[in-house]
Amino acid sequence: MSGLILPVLEQASGVLVMSLVLADIFLTVLYARIGTGLIADRIAHLTWAIFRAAADAAGQKRGAVLSFCGPVILIVYVLLWALGLTLGAGLIIHPALGVAVRASSGETPADFMTALYAGGSSMAIVGASDFKPVTDSYRILYLVNSLVGMSATSLVLTYVMQVYSALRQRNALGLKLHLLTGESADAAELLARLGPQGQFSSGYTHLADLAASLSEMKEAHHFYPVLFYFRFRQPFYSVSAQVFVALDTVSLIRSGIGGRQAHG
Repeated sequence: MSGLILPVLEQASGVLVMSLVLADIFLTVLYARIGTGLIADRIAHLTWAIFRAAADAAGQKRGAVLSFCGPVILIVYVLLWALGLTLGAGLIIHPALGVAVRASSGETPADFMTALYAGGSSMAIVGASDFKPVTDSYRILYLVNSLVGMSATSLVLTYVMQVYSALRQRNALGLKLHLLTGESADAAELLARLGPQGQFSSGYTHLADLAASLSEMKEAHHFYPVLFYFRFRQPFYSVSAQVFVALDTVSLIRSGIGGRQAHG
């Protein structure tokens, strides 16, 4: 009896692992809202804690160490999802080795490492596997695995490209604010440049463009929370520096309007 229960439990564990990984990919890549990931968010927090501890120990090179955190988190995401899907497929295929899944030639090994290899091969979108299904149910499993592997690969590659596109836009906004403040991070300097001698006829357009860019940046960070972990040595690229300049600018504008209304 136990000989029948253990394979079923192993395969059920494989289905559960694959379901968790696919749900995490869905919530991270497709649903794309901050704080919804099942595994990825926790892995990102853990990776950030490790990098922060290493950066504190690095002393003057703290900024250089932290600048690698964002790219490393993306690599960890890809490895986590790939290994998770491979593990799930391996758990499902393991009990079937030598029975429903056999080697193309020779005797079929039945160890778990072989199952992982067969599971990973069943999800690969290129290349041929040394193992092939010999029953209809496992042929369908291999077909489903190949579709899952192809879809997951496409989604993850698209996600990485979108993250870097959003990061480029954030950096462009940071550089724009940096230049508009005369490289001083001073909101008063920004307003002085946008409205020389109090003439804001063209400055209003620039302020509207900045407001639109800030809105896009905010939404991008809701879609791709991993952006928060991308840091650069230049402080004007950081979200906090950009938001500080923007809020300081709004405060100066509101105080100026309030002052004119009070004297009016």
